[in-house]
Amino acid sequence: MREVFSDKNFRRSKILIFAKGLLIFSLLVFFLPLIILPFFNHAVTDDYFCGYNLNDKGFWHYQSFIYAQWGGRFAATFTGALFAGNNFLYSHYYLHTLSLLLLNFLSLYFLTSAVSKYILKQSLSAGQKIIYSLLILALEICSVPQASTFLFWFSSAITYHLPLILIQTQIALCIMLYKKDDNASAIFLMIILPLLVFITIGFNELFIVVQFFFIAIMFCIKVNKKLPVLFWVAIIIAFVLSTFLLIVSPGNQQRMHGIDPKSIATGLTAILYHCSETLWYIFKNPLFWITGISVFILGNKMEIDVHIKSFVTNSIYIKWLLPVFCIIFLVASVSVPVLALKGGIIPDRYLNPLACFLIMLFLLCFFIAGANNILKIPAYNIVTGKILLCILFSIGLLSNGYIADAYKSVVIAPVYDHILTEREESLKKASADNKKALVKDYDASIQELLQTKYYNSSVTLQQLISEKPPLLFIEDDLASEHSIDILKRYYHLDSLDVSKSPAH
Repeated sequence: MREVFSDKNFRRSKILIFAKGLLIFSLLVFFLPLIILPFFNHAVTDDYFCGYNLNDKGFWHYQSFIYAQWGGRFAATFTGALFAGNNFLYSHYYLHTLSLLLLNFLSLYFLTSAVSKYILKQSLSAGQKIIYSLLILALEICSVPQASTFLFWFSSAITYHLPLILIQTQIALCIMLYKKDDNASAIFLMIILPLLVFITIGFNELFIVVQFFFIAIMFCIKVNKKLPVLFWVAIIIAFVLSTFLLIVSPGNQQRMHGIDPKSIATGLTAILYHCSETLWYIFKNPLFWITGISVFILGNKMEIDVHIKSFVTNSIYIKWLLPVFCIIFLVASVSVPVLALKGGIIPDRYLNPLACFLIMLFLLCFFIAGANNILKIPAYNIVTGKILLCILFSIGLLSNGYIADAYKSVVIAPVYDHILTEREESLKKASADNKKALVKDYDASIQELLQTKYYNSSVTLQQLISEKPPLLFIEDDLASEHSIDILKRYYHLDSLDVSKSPAH
């Protein structure tokens, strides 16, 4: 009998090794395009807007100019200017995507470490924390409504992705502060956290709502009773001051002045549409449900910190109001920009970090449901459970729309890079010579390549490269007079004529 059990355990161990290998392979397949594509990426209109204004006005004058004329997102303006100074951004455009990926991973690793140490009371290996962090990062990427603006368009990624990273770090620091007994460390954390509140709100309006609800959660779970009043005063001051600076910016009034107000019915329809859109992108993703089930099992089976366990299982706020809280948070987050646009439709790039925050809240709901034993999971073999989870996560990583867009972009990226590089060289040459440029728009460049370089290629390849790379292409800078004017200013051109495809 012992030999039979031993043989079964041996087979399970071999299958587990295979399953772990499959999971690692799936992670490589998922993230490989995100390592390749940044090196084929190019700046777009808003990036050049930052560049020519920085060159004309200087770093500090640029800050006041944007605040007075364009908007109050002072933290985004400052961070963007740091990258674009001395034209560094345009010769290192790949760097922001790789940096954001790395910083997001590190913030999730930090958060995973804090949760496992202080809440779950588990000692995870570095390898386990790396895998968990990569899985959560993958879940964020394939659940956002618009991955291109989340990762590849600099102006959008800095405005919406970077503060998400800071919030994830803030959550980890709050967990540490709540459990820290060392006075020196606690004082340091109580200085850093108000600064993070102030900075993140300065990136965009969504984070006013995020920080408001974050502070509200801490009060609901009575974290405030363990921390000194002075700390909460600093948090409130940081929140109010940053919100005030963002909202009262003269630039906001300038930008909103030309927007026509919509009817109440149109505004409510826009709110309903964007709420449904955000939930659709999350719920249609199989990786979300696999992660949710895993977190439910974790809450059901794992012994957590006794004080947190008691609160989770006894508090009516946590048991019944958290799902309602998630919906209120979603509606509030969408309503703020819709109202600011006087009932108009908001861009998907705004919904990217909102989807990520909702994922965190929904996973918290799964965990608490498991901890409350809403459904008691029967006993199972731990090795078998690990095998099943590895296989399910592998399927989730490879069965989503992001994968198709990513690898299609990898195939088309060299063509995209060729067209944009050729255009930039033509503009630089014209800037140095006669100040007059004649360039082809994207479609005209594609048609020329199909008739020359790809003339003998297969029909399938020709059709593929005729498309735009989904993760890289935002818009053609030659598609509107506004973007053409920005390019003229950046390259100091007197005229810029565009040759268009006959089909257009």
